[in-house]
Amino acid sequence: MLPAALWVERDSCGPVPVARIGSASATLVNGVFGDPLLRLELIHRRRSLLFDLGDPGRMSARVAHQVSDLFFSHTHADHIGGFLWFLRSRIGDFPPCRLYGPRGLAGQIAGMVGGILWDRVGERAPRFEIREWHGDHIQCFRVVAGEGAAQRLDDLPLTEGLLWRESGFLVRAAELDHEGTAVLAFAWESALQLKVRRERLDELGLKHGRWLQVLKEAVIDGRLGDIIATPDGKEHRVADLRDSLLLVDPGHKLVYATDFADTAENRKRVVLLAQGAHSLFCEAPFMLQHSDQARRTGHLTTRACAEIANAAGVKHLLPFHFSRRYIKHAADVYREIHALSPQTVLPGFMAGESA
Repeated sequence: MLPAALWVERDSCGPVPVARIGSASATLVNGVFGDPLLRLELIHRRRSLLFDLGDPGRMSARVAHQVSDLFFSHTHADHIGGFLWFLRSRIGDFPPCRLYGPRGLAGQIAGMVGGILWDRVGERAPRFEIREWHGDHIQCFRVVAGEGAAQRLDDLPLTEGLLWRESGFLVRAAELDHEGTAVLAFAWESALQLKVRRERLDELGLKHGRWLQVLKEAVIDGRLGDIIATPDGKEHRVADLRDSLLLVDPGHKLVYATDFADTAENRKRVVLLAQGAHSLFCEAPFMLQHSDQARRTGHLTTRACAEIANAAGVKHLLPFHFSRRYIKHAADVYREIHALSPQTVLPGFMAGESA
């Protein structure tokens, strides 16, 4: 039986894995056989993050309007082919969208943007801030439609793979090899989950207000020594208020990894990135009977996908990027993975087989 937080639907692209992680929802938009495109929706914030951008035919322009960050594993056509749709959808009064990916991304984005005539958009031109992975640092660029080549900005340090951090979450990456092509795998990590103990507020005679949000932000940021004034006029250390008023649950991790060869170094890096993850979206293009093709093309087999999930100790494995040769045999792919990794989330049409 599927965990309450995860389910899988079925459509023309095969099963569509969906993972619920706290107040976020991750959907593999094109299913397990379509172009890679994972949408992570921050439900209460009307905001989305995208991991890869293949065929976007299933998404509305409204989704593109809500995207703040777009993470490219690499730029093969099935991973970036939806960018022209995204570019057109961003014409309007939108803030710059942050794009992340391997080295060379800025030139490729600038080339796609430069292939269009922008004489009528004016101030409504799409804008992008691009951050390229360069091993020990991040090279930053700005691309604005109609303004020509990418503009180089100041570099940023790269420590422990950290690409982006804000009060609610952070995103890390690891560089992998895909038969000579640099590929990034990503881990989204939510901040601590904090809930107010209402009974303690009542006992202390304190009212709800903005101060509680300030308290939560200070706890998430680790500023436990800060002083916060409560509505009764008294001042308290953040650490003391946390212990008295908040229920603290650890955050959750979601990992997205695709298009990498089954090498010892790749496995080591993905396992480290995915250690203890709530959900791992990992490619599994080939069944064991086609292991030779997996090796030739720099992809994983079902066994490799399962073994990586097991080594990382993930709670839920959501395999995807299946070869279309199996489109009529999706259940066989799932059975092969599940036999090796019981935490594999099975689609609804296989109900009962996980018992």
